[in-house]
Amino acid sequence: MKWILLVLVFLSSSVNSQTLHAILVSDVEDPKLGGVSLSDEKQILQILKTAESGTGLKLKEYPHNRANFTAKAVRETLNQMRIGAQDVVFFYYTGLGYYPDANSQFPAFKLKESALQPLLSFFSSEPPLSLDEVGDILQERGARLNVVMADCRDTTLEFITYPGALLDEEVKKVSLKKLFLGFCGLIKIASAKKGQKVWGDTGKGSLYTFIFNEFAFQECLQFGFIGVRAATWPKLLKRAGSHPDTLNFEYFSINRASIDQTPVFEFIAGTPNQLRNTTTYPSYQNSMTTGDIQGELLTYKREGGNYEEVSDKISKAFYPNAKIELKRENKYPSSDPRAKQAADVMSIADYLTHFKTVADRIEKVKVDAASVKRNPNWEYITSLTIIETYDEL
Repeated sequence: MKWILLVLVFLSSSVNSQTLHAILVSDVEDPKLGGVSLSDEKQILQILKTAESGTGLKLKEYPHNRANFTAKAVRETLNQMRIGAQDVVFFYYTGLGYYPDANSQFPAFKLKESALQPLLSFFSSEPPLSLDEVGDILQERGARLNVVMADCRDTTLEFITYPGALLDEEVKKVSLKKLFLGFCGLIKIASAKKGQKVWGDTGKGSLYTFIFNEFAFQECLQFGFIGVRAATWPKLLKRAGSHPDTLNFEYFSINRASIDQTPVFEFIAGTPNQLRNTTTYPSYQNSMTTGDIQGELLTYKREGGNYEEVSDKISKAFYPNAKIELKRENKYPSSDPRAKQAADVMSIADYLTHFKTVADRIEKVKVDAASVKRNPNWEYITSLTIIETYDEL
């Protein structure tokens, strides 16, 4: 009975765990472009490690480079890895590619067996592996979400790294959960259309992977709930494909007009089983960070304006029965005998009514970010502490 119990406990924990499978196929041995592939792989791995930290998914890596940079080895991984119904699979290829199928907009990969495939296909015992085939295999394996991406290139171009902004850790997790837990089906991505050049740099990686990471993925993790609202795969891929028209090319030592590279992507809807294992997230249309709320209060205190609009905007970010702990203090530090403090608990509606009457007398107003509590999906604030400082109470 003891052994049966242990087995049941193990099976239960296995079922409840969710894995983020990372199949990274990188042509790092190419004498000219191996550095590009190495940089690309590092950027994608950074994305997936960030997803692991923010979603609870357990990252499992399947690297394919050097000796196992072959179609046979990759197919074995695709067909033999253990995949659960709630898992996510992210397949990424960086290396040379070509288009043996005239009817497909997605490339095949120049792996070790297929280096001469376009010219000598009849000599190869292993057929070429394509992005389409990878997507088909993974959809049959039954993971909730499959993302298959290929960044194939045939030339190089130097560019300068764009400095990323600081991240809001808590809101960042909401974006990550939306992307990796709130979507299902199959997403196929190629970094360029058939016949187009693909740009990159041996030190910094491919242009598309760089933009996908720095300008699209990272943008979903920044700017509070603006980033959360942008955290959908369609919006992310649209943003990643926006160059060269909308990106600031001051960060790149390249001529905007010289780039003709248009990414290609396709969405295949989830099956009923994939949908059952997908978490539904709200739009977060009215959600605000504590910094957003403080900004609205300070702007009204400084500039005035339509307080009904300010009040309505802030109110919508709170749960109906949310509580505000209001702390009022004078300008003296707590160690000073002249210091005075007062505290009260009230609804958000009562606080906003109060703030309108005292806004012109407050020296400072601080929304205490450390005190915030939210409902389970983080859409609404359930409790918050606000500190007002006056010249005198």
